Amino acid sequence: MGDWLQVALIKKREHSLRTILLSYVVSLTVLSVISSLLILYLFSLSFRFGVLIPANQVESDLSAVRSDIETSKVFNPEILPDGTSYVFLTRDFKLKKSNMPVNLQEESLLNYQFKNAHGEKYGYFQSFERSDGIVIVNYQLSPRYRNEWMNQHFPNADLMMIGSMFVSILIIFIILTFYYANKLSQQLKPILRVTEKISQQDLDFQTSQSTIKEFNQVLSGLDHMRIALRESLMENWKAEQDKQNQISALTHDLKTPLTVARGNAELLAMTSLDENQTDLLEHFQKGIAQVDTYVKELSELNKMSLKKTLTLEEVPAKEFVEDIYDQTLSLAQTKQINVVFDKKEIAKESIGNWDKSLLNRAIMNIVSNAVVHTPSGSQLLLTARIEEDEFKFICLDSGPGFSLESLENATQLFYQEDKSRQSRNHSGLGLTIANDIIRLHYGSLSLANDNGTGGAKVTIILPLLNTDDS
Repeated sequence: MGDWLQVALIKKREHSLRTILLSYVVSLTVLSVISSLLILYLFSLSFRFGVLIPANQVESDLSAVRSDIETSKVFNPEILPDGTSYVFLTRDFKLKKSNMPVNLQEESLLNYQFKNAHGEKYGYFQSFERSDGIVIVNYQLSPRYRNEWMNQHFPNADLMMIGSMFVSILIIFIILTFYYANKLSQQLKPILRVTEKISQQDLDFQTSQSTIKEFNQVLSGLDHMRIALRESLMENWKAEQDKQNQISALTHDLKTPLTVARGNAELLAMTSLDENQTDLLEHFQKGIAQVDTYVKELSELNKMSLKKTLTLEEVPAKEFVEDIYDQTLSLAQTKQINVVFDKKEIAKESIGNWDKSLLNRAIMNIVSNAVVHTPSGSQLLLTARIEEDEFKFICLDSGPGFSLESLENATQLFYQEDKSRQSRNHSGLGLTIANDIIRLHYGSLSLANDNGTGGAKVTIILPLLNTDDS
């Protein structure tokens, strides 16, 4: 009941992106109009309280002093309103007095003679007829500040009003844009949270809801995908578990007949046998030993699949390499193989964060395989390097190398590379086990044939512990 009520409440306050966009446009328009009207009102108050002078104030002031200008015995420029300039001419148009620039004086005369000769390019003119001459006054029809300092240093009052409107609308636009962007960002968080959890394969969570209709549709689709992916992973996990249980059962069941066969072979060896029977018994015992080795390897591989965890510790790379070298020498002595180990550049301070036991098993699987395929009396080359916080190990044998098919499939379960190596005395598990262990250490294993000798070349790269961060 509670979940149903919550969903109903979300549905009630759910909006579409179109509604939100329309709300943004309407809010921007309404607030812009309000701010513009407010600025107009403030400017209106400025006129009322005398901070600004109306555009037609000059004409009104000129009308008020017209009689004084035309009838006074001596023309006094001080009676002219602020914001005006004048030229005082004789009746034959000779200059008597002026505070106008020369070009404006000429324009004033033209305007007097030809009435609005150049339109309003130079502003407006009024002429006053006196007995001793003509006074022509120039002025602009635009609002002005009452304070002269403001007229000199501030923009024109009209420009100030338009500029104030533009700035206010720009500020409103920025604030609204940030507000709605933040609002959408908050509504996007559930989607980002879901995608992050799915990418981490954390599928046991409840999908939250948004107040935006389109976002909820995306969340619904992601939730369906989460459920489907979870079911698929569970099915795969169950299939993997079933397979591992079958392998465990198989390896367990094989131990009993192997024990019986080994015991019978040992009893048979104690009897009197001719040369042919002895030879057959020897092959029989080798076959039993080989099958026993396969069962043990298969059991180890299954245990690794069941438990994908490592017991990590700080392992000195130099010490680890020396141990590998000692084990390789012991293996190589059985076939009089000459082991060349290039390991001089391993510094004592190089530390790996490894499972030493598992990693030793992986590398010795590689080395053992190389010893098997290296002809007696030939050379086995091992190289260990530290390159850019990585441990690099290379094993190069003197055998026939990998076939093209082997290069692609040698690390697959039970693959036997019988085309180039000419042998089936292995289960195909050695490289598989080694590759799984290397991958658990976030490393890589690659196979190749040496360009010079043609021998099989196995390269292992493992990350080292960054001692600066530890």
